[in-house]
Amino acid sequence: MIRPFQPGDIFLIQRLSRQALPLPCARTFLYPASSLSIVLGALLPWATLRASTYVLRQDGHGLVHEGFLQIVRRPERPEAELLWLAPSLDAPDGHPAIWNKLLSHLAHDAGGQGIERIYADVPDQPLLVNTFASVGFQPFCRQTVWRCFAPGVVQAEPEGSVAYPRTGADDWDLLRLYLATVPEPVQSAEGAIGAPTSVAPIVENLRPDQGVTYVVRAADELLGAFQLLRGVHGAWLHIWLDTLQPDTHKARVLFEHALALVAMHRLATPLYFAASDFQGGLDGLLDDLGFAPFLDRVRMVKHVMKWVRDSAPTSIPVVETVGEVAPTSFAPPGVATTVATTIDSGSSA
Repeated sequence: MIRPFQPGDIFLIQRLSRQALPLPCARTFLYPASSLSIVLGALLPWATLRASTYVLRQDGHGLVHEGFLQIVRRPERPEAELLWLAPSLDAPDGHPAIWNKLLSHLAHDAGGQGIERIYADVPDQPLLVNTFASVGFQPFCRQTVWRCFAPGVVQAEPEGSVAYPRTGADDWDLLRLYLATVPEPVQSAEGAIGAPTSVAPIVENLRPDQGVTYVVRAADELLGAFQLLRGVHGAWLHIWLDTLQPDTHKARVLFEHALALVAMHRLATPLYFAASDFQGGLDGLLDDLGFAPFLDRVRMVKHVMKWVRDSAPTSIPVVETVGEVAPTSFAPPGVATTVATTIDSGSSA
């Protein structure tokens, strides 16, 4: 049986949290918290973290009998992100069937909550990726997470360019930048294809208390854009620019602006940056700026099916009328003659 968390599950969560696997999303790096503290924090009336916990308790089944998963809703978007799964597959009681049951139930229940997409940042290991793929999660991007413990190497903003917080006047240019630099499968996974084309996901997927989107221009030319997400235990950097150009000058300018802002605002370190597989040519630049590769992950998404009730016209079948058949006691002439002949033959005998 799988159901939402109840107070009686506290001891189960406490015990399994020692075997739980945190999925490597930005939140688990910036706001590291145990699965039990997330459960208890979500119960508080003033809680701002929209987290949900699903618990599996199934008696009489030795292989798949207990586990849990946790998700968090993304603000202002019909999306959720996986935070924890327990027990991990390498734990003594871990098994892919436990994850299959939990993830399948989540996909079924998410539609009723208005969730259209479920994201999972999965460590790039075949067993983990294949387990998610078996329940309908699709990989759409591979990333190497880099981190820098001394991001204050740049003390001043680069000359000849300016970085400023995004305004509404930048939305059209940001949308064009996003569509030109992000592959279509990634756009589809991020909900950009088929959505209103007023702003790009880079603008929508951010709360003011989490960070700022910056636009970088040189004269009238848009060089790119980046986000700085601040957290208790670090900061996270997203960039949007054309990395397929052989000249990495624009990329260096963006990174130098970001590092200067990190030093200016004294953001917590380390600074994380996830280099996607379609953002080539950044390894040398990241190494020069003091970043080092930390881990590899596969970004996966599950598109949730929504049942839509719609009225459709149905045609009423036309029943053809049949003429009334009147019963009669008279037999056809041929039948009567045959019967009479038979009776006469019997009398003669």
